[in-house]
Amino acid sequence: MLGGTNNAMFLQAISGFLVFPIIIALLMWAFPTKKDPIAKRERKALKKSLRELRRK
Repeated sequence: MLGGTNNAMFLQAISGFLVFPIIIALLMWAFPTKKDPIAKRERKALKKSLRELRRK
């Protein structure tokens, strides 16, 4: 009787370890790093436009 629940818990734990790297890869793809040149350019342009708005 207990053997079935132990196997289910074991399979659930293994599947959690397999899904975790997929979630990490998805988050790394969704959120750019600070080294991303396109995002860096966009942040720089945004800061420049904010400075111009404050001067007015």
